[in-house]
Amino acid sequence: MGKTTKPTQAWCCGLALAAALLAVPAPCWARTVEMVPYPITSVWPTSVRFLRVDRDFPIREKDESAGYVLFDYTDGPKLCRASLELIRATDREGRDATRLAVAIPDLPKRYERMLLDKLAAKMRDDHGPPAPPPRRPEPREVPDAAPPNPKPPTPPPLPLPKPDP
Repeated sequence: MGKTTKPTQAWCCGLALAAALLAVPAPCWARTVEMVPYPITSVWPTSVRFLRVDRDFPIREKDESAGYVLFDYTDGPKLCRASLELIRATDREGRDATRLAVAIPDLPKRYERMLLDKLAAKMRDDHGPPAPPPRRPEPREVPDAAPPNPKPPTPPPLPLPKPDP
């Protein structure tokens, strides 16, 4: 009875492989997103300058028409690959805006949030307050089928009595 069958061995190997795969930490491909109330034509050069000049991150690749920058996030001696994506958008108030998405898979999300907060502060410093929202057209009054306060019809005047001769 000391023999094991081949299906039992295969099942045990499969179970061991599944447990090993679940034990290995998977890289996090999530990203942190923020909306800034500035048009993408203003945000692009400011973002590249912020990454390359202000933060001194090496830029590996960038494409303005596709709206992305691949760069190396340097955290002390550690070098992490990172990306910044710029997406044309409209904010709640109707202004041209830009959605920024940062991904640094090898670091906790707080690093992405910190980078976006500093980039948004740079936008405010460089460009000042955002443009006022566009004026919304005045809502037109749509007439109802009936007048708003219909007057009841007035009865015709009563004839005056004729005097007797």
